[in-house]
Amino acid sequence: MDEEVAPLPEGVPGVAVPWAPPNWTYAFPVDCDATVPMSNAFRVAVYLMYCLVFLVALVGNGLVMYCVVSSPRMRTATNFWLLNLAVGDILMTVLCVPFSFVPTLLLQYWPFGVELCHMVSFCQAVSVLVSAYTLVAISVDRYVAIMWPLRPRLSRRLSHGAMLTVWVFAVITAMPIPMVTRLSQPDSWHAHCDKWVCQEEWPSPLHRHYYTLALMTLQYFAPLVVLLYTYTRIAVVIWGKRTPGEAENLRDQRLAKAKRKMVTMMITVVAAFTICWLPFNLLVTVWTYNESLGDQQWLPGLYFACHWLAMSHSCLNPIIYCWMNARFRQSFKTAVLCARFPRRLPVVQHHVAAGAAAVTCTSFRSQHRKTHLEDM
Repeated sequence: MDEEVAPLPEGVPGVAVPWAPPNWTYAFPVDCDATVPMSNAFRVAVYLMYCLVFLVALVGNGLVMYCVVSSPRMRTATNFWLLNLAVGDILMTVLCVPFSFVPTLLLQYWPFGVELCHMVSFCQAVSVLVSAYTLVAISVDRYVAIMWPLRPRLSRRLSHGAMLTVWVFAVITAMPIPMVTRLSQPDSWHAHCDKWVCQEEWPSPLHRHYYTLALMTLQYFAPLVVLLYTYTRIAVVIWGKRTPGEAENLRDQRLAKAKRKMVTMMITVVAAFTICWLPFNLLVTVWTYNESLGDQQWLPGLYFACHWLAMSHSCLNPIIYCWMNARFRQSFKTAVLCARFPRRLPVVQHHVAAGAAAVTCTSFRSQHRKTHLEDM
């Protein structure tokens, strides 16, 4: 029997869709080029704000990596952890920012193919987990250094091993994601227009809920508890009383001041992580347990605000380093000047504030031959 097609009003273009129930099909206008309904001003704001985050995060974290790797004076234990954090932030910038807001906020479908669907979802989770675990590792390292100042610090080899452990643990935590990520057509519009959505398809809603809860706990809530505990104890020690085992002399006062500056900077980094990721994690958690939230007309605006705030975290850390750390600030200036005027800068030592790293174009380009300049 032929399917009956309901007629359209005169003058209204439409198509008869074959994916309706048997023996019944309704014809209606279909716009396969339709995007998320939003005003032009909102669309321009989305483009500008995400492009700003992408550029600042890429340049800022690239400078962090370049300064730590190129300058021998910047190769401290804490800075290597910040380098690891910068790698995770760049991974997040490249894979999370463009591959999240374009299909979700602008298109409502996935245009990048099945291979990128698996890879992007997996790498997004890994990058977020690496950032969270690295912050925890830094806090534990600072905690041990402050609470037990006479205990030997980790060697460079052990520090590198700890960083590798962070990445391995992040990969293991995110491993279920590529196994359940699929291209699917969740509704009739996607089926008719041959559009696909990259999403997770779990064996049952219970599996999805359990993994989402575990992922939120490991990525945000558990690290937040550790960070709050360690930095609270550290703050009590370095601001409330003399560090155990330290004598009261001028040298130790300078060391204590340097510790306070470093801890203040790391507390600011943790505060940025907490503030940026809290709204998005709460939204995802509520949405997971209340799927009807996706039908709300105000959801795109709320999702955009929460997602942009979470993505902006990847560009905040270099700004914090430049603002609160004289060594990074001077290294950034030198790297930018060396890139802009490679032949005009004299090979001399820059004068910087006490405790700051003195780096020049020479130390960036010929550190193996002229590392003695770093100690002048």
